[in-house]
Amino acid sequence: MEFRFTLRDGGMPAAFQLLHMVLEHSVWLEDAFDRARQLYLSYYRSIPKSLERSTAHKLMLAMLDGDERFVEPTPHSLQNLTLQSVKDAVMNQFVGDNMEVSIVGDFTEDDVESCILDYLGTVRSTRSTKGRYGFNPIRFRPSPCALQIQQVFLKDTDERACAYIAGPAPNRWGFTVEGQDLFGSSNSSFLDGEQSDFEEALETSLGRNDVKNDLQSKLQGHPLFFGITLGLLAEIINSRLFTTVRDSLGLTYDVSFELNLFDRLKLGWYVISVTSTPGKVHKAVDACKNVLRGLHSNKIAERELDRAKRTLLMRHEAETKSNAYWLGLLAHLQATSVPRKDILCIKDLPLLYEAATIEDIYCAYKHLKVDEDSLFSCIGIAGAEAGEEISTSLEEELDTGHEGVVAIGRGLSTMTRPTTWTSS
Repeated sequence: MEFRFTLRDGGMPAAFQLLHMVLEHSVWLEDAFDRARQLYLSYYRSIPKSLERSTAHKLMLAMLDGDERFVEPTPHSLQNLTLQSVKDAVMNQFVGDNMEVSIVGDFTEDDVESCILDYLGTVRSTRSTKGRYGFNPIRFRPSPCALQIQQVFLKDTDERACAYIAGPAPNRWGFTVEGQDLFGSSNSSFLDGEQSDFEEALETSLGRNDVKNDLQSKLQGHPLFFGITLGLLAEIINSRLFTTVRDSLGLTYDVSFELNLFDRLKLGWYVISVTSTPGKVHKAVDACKNVLRGLHSNKIAERELDRAKRTLLMRHEAETKSNAYWLGLLAHLQATSVPRKDILCIKDLPLLYEAATIEDIYCAYKHLKVDEDSLFSCIGIAGAEAGEEISTSLEEELDTGHEGVVAIGRGLSTMTRPTTWTSS
């Protein structure tokens, strides 16, 4: 839950009182539940009306083997819900030992302490443990399979096309969907607590070169190694996709590469989003795959890495003026489910970007699965020639209770990219 409030006129106590009411005296009404169910049903029914969502729908179902936790809830699933089952599922998670509170703003320590004691200190510490915490692991669909390359056709007066290409990646902390810990035993001493403060290295070293060499030698043992290197890699791939597929080949209106790096889920994935025309979209998808796989034949240049570093450092500096950004950085610092995150992961961030080398980027790249058996793609084409019987097949498929497109909280009817929620 996220609360935004003014500090004037008792804003902080009011926000904490609201939080206390949600945790201890929440009101669950049958008519409100019915309205929410109808709202999500309308999101589900609207999937065939959007080319992007229909395309994302097929891609996510294929890649994540129909896992309904990453899709719009189906009419069948919504019908099976009851107000009591929803209340139990939510409230059994809202307990003291499953709670982390992060506060960002211009306030005093006394202000926060009094609010925490008055409004959170009186929350019951335990509830029913039935159904808490546990969940089945996320799985990618075994490959190769017939669903790795798919197409969606929608009948429309406007001819247009889009495509999504996706595949597995590690999570932010170096865990893969196969259960592998990419840090391994070689870095266990760092992760067990013998952590070197990068700022101390900066202060004690005699020269800039000494600092850089010292930081580079320690980067691969830092818990954020994969978060940093994969972020830089994404920036480099984004730049290459834009200059190659859009500018040089002229195959897309827009193209982008995005990484979904989770904190608590031991997997991640990447998505390439393509906007094109029906006549060029297949070539655009092939060109994107070539760029994605071409980092070994077309080596990363130092200037590309420097540009990526500047971009991410400038973005970090700009975002630090935002309270929401700081909340994101603080998330999971106290969570036992994310044992590798501590305050150094915030303090060291700019220095870690500076320390990264091309070799580090390739170390991360080799764990990005880009081979033909790991890639999933779906091309969506809309136009008068799509064929009415084909464009209605998706609606019929949805009516039979097949899962919908990926979800990102409320307002899903505007969803156009197969990205997903952040695990919190």
